[in-house]
Parts: sequence; structure tokens; C-alpha cells
Amino acid sequence: MAEPIGSQAQDVDLRVFSYAIADKAPLYLDVVEALTAARERFRLQLRPNEVVRELHQAGLEQTVDEVSLALEQLVDWGNVAHFYDSAAPETLAEFYGKRFLYQLTPAGWAAHEGVRAVQRTGLAESGRLSGVLLQAIVERLEALRAASHAVPLDGARLYVLCIDTFNVFAELAANSARYMSDLAEQVSDVAGTDERFLAYKRAVFAYLNDFIARFTDTLPRIQALVATLDSDIEPILRAAAASDEAPTLQGADEGPLVGLRTRWSGVVGWFLADGDRAPVADSLRLAMLDALNRILLAVDRLNERHLRRASREADFVQLARWFADLGVAAPDHDQAHRLWDQAFGLWGARHFTQLAGDEEIERRRSFWEAEPVDVAPRLRATGRKAVVGRPGTGADYRATKLAKVAALRAARAQAAGALGRLAARTPARLSDLGILDRHEFGQFLALVDAALTSRPAADASRRAVTPLVTVILRPVTPAAWVSVRTTTGVLHCLDHTLAVSFMALGAEEATG
Repeated sequence: MAEPIGSQAQDVDLRVFSYAIADKAPLYLDVVEALTAARERFRLQLRPNEVVRELHQAGLEQTVDEVSLALEQLVDWGNVAHFYDSAAPETLAEFYGKRFLYQLTPAGWAAHEGVRAVQRTGLAESGRLSGVLLQAIVERLEALRAASHAVPLDGARLYVLCIDTFNVFAELAANSARYMSDLAEQVSDVAGTDERFLAYKRAVFAYLNDFIARFTDTLPRIQALVATLDSDIEPILRAAAASDEAPTLQGADEGPLVGLRTRWSGVVGWFLADGDRAPVADSLRLAMLDALNRILLAVDRLNERHLRRASREADFVQLARWFADLGVAAPDHDQAHRLWDQAFGLWGARHFTQLAGDEEIERRRSFWEAEPVDVAPRLRATGRKAVVGRPGTGADYRATKLAKVAALRAARAQAAGALGRLAARTPARLSDLGILDRHEFGQFLALVDAALTSRPAADASRRAVTPLVTVILRPVTPAAWVSVRTTTGVLHCLDHTLAVSFMALGAEEATG
């Protein structure tokens, strides 16, 4: 027997549709549309100023304050979820204010599609960090790169490969966003039960470590493929879109091409930096590290609870009993003051430089008996004295940040070039490397250090994998001391055979 429609609707909080009929419905609709457009480009979470940027790109002018208020209202309705932004604040106002990242909830996404979609997604599927999709993404990008070399271009095959690639990206982004959202709730839910939480912690650590290992190993390959394809993507997208065009009254059908461009820009934003904006993949890595930190903090609290003979809760309960006993029969103000001072140590505030007007009143005198003192509203509300004059203009650190980003990228390019030159000389014995310049010698020391920290194999060789290269260090027989010459000095060490290998695309970029 089918259930009534009304009972099904009770499983879904229909307040998610309030944004469409509220007083400021146009503003809420614009904000939700901006979040939806960002999600279609695989952007997981946005800050208020990034939502404003999305609105500006759509030709809408809104301020950060208006968008922030709208986002908080959408959070109250359930359309949007917010998470604390652990990134470094850029201004003093951001440091003192509440900073959040915002993303559409499953119900908010469904509400933007219609009532029936909301009811179908009332119970959303749990998210996951699908590490197997990383290799699937590599395979599809490689297939797309191979198909792009065909002459002439096969538009139908390119279109199928593009759609398949975008679908895998969409699944990875959606599952990752849902998993990181669910993880915060699950950690707070199980933190009260020691045995259950510790078992869950071990499982989450193993799960996250496995995904991080796959992610670190696969990410350079994906980034190299995306960068290579992005340099000549327009002919590929045009050929793919041409195979799916349909007659329209307006003439040329631009729909497939616009859709492919939008989704490809989302793929690029996921894995490659754009100006001062970090790739979404870095945000995902930071979110995983933040999840590990929150679990470790919860474990520390559990360990502290086990080591303490009495909890803070018990201490405060006992203190409350003592205060209650002092006021049951005959209130003893002197005894209460002594207990208060011993418990909280609220002695004279040496940092308070403003005269309060009650300096002549005895300190031990009860607050109920003393004369009231006027306190400035600003001091009472914020703890700060009123400032005469206009506040100073906030400093703009954008130019400094861009300069630091450019310097960091230049240093990375220089290191990659040195790695490429060093890899071109190997495999070779250390005595045959020739003279190394300062940057090559720095990379040489880093590679040898990585190899020496790994466990030796049966043949005494050591192998280490870094995000850019694979290094193998083998001892030579008989053992002999050699001198590795550099432009700044000479290193004396035992001779070994060094082999440094890049991934296919990584080597091309490093040596180029």
C-alpha cells in the first residue's frame, strides 16, 4: 500500500523553498544560482567575496555585506551549509569576525531543480573519497590527449570522451564535498563514546591516509595532462561540440560548445592555479588535514579525561555546591568573597588604565552594596575605549601576496628545471655526474636524503617516490669514496649509482 504524499513530504524540510518567495527573493535566487554555477564547475566551497565575484561575472552588482547576510539566511533555511574557514585572514575585520566557507546542501541543490527532486533526495547518499576515480581520470585524460592528435579530429569520439571525463570529475567532486561535510558531523557525534570513537578514528585515519597517498601520487600526472590539454583545448572542444549541434531558429547552435567550455574551466580550476586563487585540489587536501587535526584534538580530550583523576565538570559542580552552602542559611559575604578570589583569582586588573570612579570604595565591599559606576557603552560592549576620529584605512596586501605567489612559482620552476637537468645525467655513478650548480646540488641532496630515509631492498638499493620524481640509489662494489664537485664546494661520500626518473609529461615540462 502506497504512503500518502503528505507523509513523504514530512521527511523533507520544505523551508529550503523559502528563498524563492521571501522579501528579498531576487537576491537569494542570484546567490543560489552563483553557488550552483560554481558547483557545476566542481568548486566545492566558496567564501562570500568569491560569491560576489561569481555574481559580478554574471553582470550582477552586490556587496560582500549583502551577500554575507543572504548566505547566513540561506544557512538558516537549509539551502546552504557553512564551515569555519581556517585560512589566514587578510584584514583585521576578518580576523575578529566569523569567517565561513559556504556550499549548497543536497536539499538546497535539489530545491533549485524542483519540488519532486527535493523529495527524491530527502535521504542523501553518504559521500566518499573515491580514490579509484583518480586513476580513471588519468585514463580518460590520456585517451582525450591521444584522440586530439588524430588528423582529422573525430568530433564524435572527442565528444564522448569529454562527457565521460566530465562525469568522472563531477562524481569525484560531489562525493568529496559530501564526505567532508558528513565527516564533521560524524566526528562530533561519536566523540562522546570512547570505544566507538577510537575505532572510528582508526578507520578514518587509514581511509584518509590511503586517499592522500593515491592523491599525492596521481595529482602531478593529472595536473600535467590538464595543462597540456588546456594549451590547445579550443579546437578539441569545437570539434566535439560540432558533432552534437542541432538546428535552431537563431542559426548556429552554441549550446554544446558553451557547456563544454564551462565544464572544462571547472576541471582546470580543480587542478591548476589561476592567479592568486589556489586550485580546488589544494582545498581538498587542506580539508582532509583539518579533519585529521579535529580527530586528533578529540583523541587528546579523551586521553586527558582518562588521565585526570577528576574532570573539570566535577570541579565546577563542587564549586557550585560550596557557593550554594554559603547562601542557604545565613549569607556570609566575606566567606563568599574569599572563595571567589581563591577559585578565580580576579585581583586588580593592572592593564586597565582608565579610572572607574570607585577607587575609594573598599575592594571587599559587596557589589550589591556599592554605588553604581557609569561605564561607556563601547567599553561595556566591546572591552575597548572609544576612539576619536575616523578609523584608518585597512591595508591592501593583494600586491604583496601576488608577489609572493610569483616568487614561489619561480622557485618551483627553478627547482623543477634543476631536477630535469639532474635527471638527464642519470642513471650514472656519483663520480660521473660532473660539476653541479647550486640549484642542482640542492636537489641532489634532497633526492639522496629521500632515498636514504627509505627502507633498503634485498640488494641494498633504496627507492623513494616524491611528488615529482622516482629516485633509486644503489651502492657500488667495491665501495669507494668519491668527490661530488659543485660550484660552491666539494662533497666527499661513498660512491653510488643514482637513477632519477620523471613521469612522461613531468619530464617534458622539467627539461623544457
